[in-house]
Amino acid sequence: MTNKSSSSVAILLGTYNGAHFINQQLDSYKRQTYSNWSLWASDDGSTDQGLGAIKDFSLSVPQSINLLEGPRQGVCRNFVSLINNENINASYYAFSDQDDIWINDKLERAVNWLDAVDPEVPALYCSRTELINTGGEKIGFSPDYAKPPSFANALLQNIASGNTMVFNNKARELLRQAADGEMVIHDWALYLVVTACGGRVFFDRKPTVLYRQHDNNVIGNGMGLMTRMANFRKAHHGRKAAWNDTNIAMMGLIGGQMTAENQRRLNDFLAIRDSSLIQRLCLLRQSGVYHQQLAGTLTTVSYTLLNRM
Repeated sequence: MTNKSSSSVAILLGTYNGAHFINQQLDSYKRQTYSNWSLWASDDGSTDQGLGAIKDFSLSVPQSINLLEGPRQGVCRNFVSLINNENINASYYAFSDQDDIWINDKLERAVNWLDAVDPEVPALYCSRTELINTGGEKIGFSPDYAKPPSFANALLQNIASGNTMVFNNKARELLRQAADGEMVIHDWALYLVVTACGGRVFFDRKPTVLYRQHDNNVIGNGMGLMTRMANFRKAHHGRKAAWNDTNIAMMGLIGGQMTAENQRRLNDFLAIRDSSLIQRLCLLRQSGVYHQQLAGTLTTVSYTLLNRM
């Protein structure tokens, strides 16, 4: 397998009791059309045979395979531990979940886009996913977002699924700074900080990952009607406001690097919750924030009307 690019990719894999599906994910790394990668797996305290699968995998490929002990503080901090690991150095970094399957040209497509971006500019590649069930049968797709990625969008939602993300060192530096505080989840945090600081984000509308949906998903696709209704109730009972508190505090850690326009946008967004009804609606419009979907747009208006932002 010959690579046109010399860029290296560090695959950052978070594992926890993933033995049932992990071999399918590992095999999909082996099938990648782009072969200049290394694997860094952080295990968060597994008690099953998943670690043995990774060790066996290391004997079957020429790439460097590294198995690390995670912090045992949950999925977000497990990935952050990989971001903060000084021994991991590459041109680009790819988050990976343990139970998905990568489409064969995932890394090649990501590297081709990232190679065209100035390495001094934070850059993030992400994509749509094709959904599979526990048995591996294809059951649909994640949303096809048509509006451009931006900070105005990131303030309301995360369109960059972590299991599709590939990003450069400037983006990694921003996430490391943000990780000094609390975050809702690592992938949303990365989408926020890259866009806030004038970085580039490419949402590939062609799927790169077969995203497995099952009962043990820490974060699922979330597009089902019942899931949407449950999320709506939770948001109106304080979850949305708590997430906004966390994201706003996190932005303070990288504030000096934000563009002036995005700092103004953040200030307008923050002011919504301390204003009268008419002012809230005016600030919502003035901030320029937008959701990718009609349902999300209507929900955002309801948050604003009821002062739940």
